[in-house]
Amino acid sequence: MKPNADFFIFLAYPLIASAVAFLFSVSAFGSVILFFGIPALYLSLRGGKYIKSALVFSGIISPPAIIIVDYIAHLNDQWLIPSSILPFRLFEFVTLEVIVWAFLHLYFTAIFYEYFFDKTENRKLWTNKVKVLLAASAGIFTVFLALFFINPDIFVIPYFYLLFGTFGILLPTVLYALIKPSLVGKVVRVGAYFFYLTLVYELTALTLGWWSFPSSQFIGWVAVAGLRFPFEEFFFWLVLFSTWIVSAYEFCIDDGK
Repeated sequence: MKPNADFFIFLAYPLIASAVAFLFSVSAFGSVILFFGIPALYLSLRGGKYIKSALVFSGIISPPAIIIVDYIAHLNDQWLIPSSILPFRLFEFVTLEVIVWAFLHLYFTAIFYEYFFDKTENRKLWTNKVKVLLAASAGIFTVFLALFFINPDIFVIPYFYLLFGTFGILLPTVLYALIKPSLVGKVVRVGAYFFYLTLVYELTALTLGWWSFPSSQFIGWVAVAGLRFPFEEFFFWLVLFSTWIVSAYEFCIDDGK
């Protein structure tokens, strides 16, 4: 099957996944596998030559980053995952669901980008950039651990989603677009697909209660199909997050071309 035919499969898949979720009352953990794990596995089987680079990227970035972000977000009631497949949560708040989601979202986006748009093969992975990325990831997580045990109140941050989205997602994405304008076309196309996928996922999740947004510390709300979610969720996750992933992947792993 050619990549173009595969793309039509991926256009239909989010709606199929949503229908399956409603039909079988899928759990939050099952939703991660359904919306991200299965299509990521399909692309891994179709584009095995891209697995290593996507794994290195998602494996280094996602675990420490999502633990920190999810802990702070839950602490400040920015979002809430009410139930988990496990009877415990890391650092009181962080669920297995969100850790697996972050890994699979980064991995799926990276391998989707490679398979449909970039097609870079046989790259050297243990580069200086990857070493710096690994060191930075470990260093940031170490600082988080130290602050968590010494003064956890430091993580009480009003409007955390807005601040994190602005400085952690928006600014790096814009800066990379200015540095590498030749990549903007590919990045935007990937972002358009994942906007569609994550919008379907968001609406399905809110209907089935996989997560919610209990705080009032948002700058606005978006209403779609009778469901409301924060503007920050719409702008930073649905619109920008996958473009950030591709930009970070190109900067840290790929050749920037």
